[in-house]
Amino acid sequence: MLAAPLVCGLLAPADFVQAPRIDAGFATIVGAGLLVGLGTRYGSGCTSRHGVCGLSRLSPRSLVATLAFMGAGFAMVFVIRHVL
Repeated sequence: MLAAPLVCGLLAPADFVQAPRIDAGFATIVGAGLLVGLGTRYGSGCTSRHGVCGLSRLSPRSLVATLAFMGAGFAMVFVIRHVL
């Protein structure tokens, strides 16, 4: 994980590498973080635990949780980008 950015910085053309840009205000980022924490608590685990470990164990609960948070994420992106 440490070597990938270094290799990219050395091998990629200068116009390819860009600084990350966040199109959200401080309050939006804080609110999003709180909602992730609330969802983690409400869903009895973090998204990566359900998505990686739970699905690899063929857990029905993790499948439902993963489908729910992925679907909600897709819906929110659609609403924010195309409706609002």
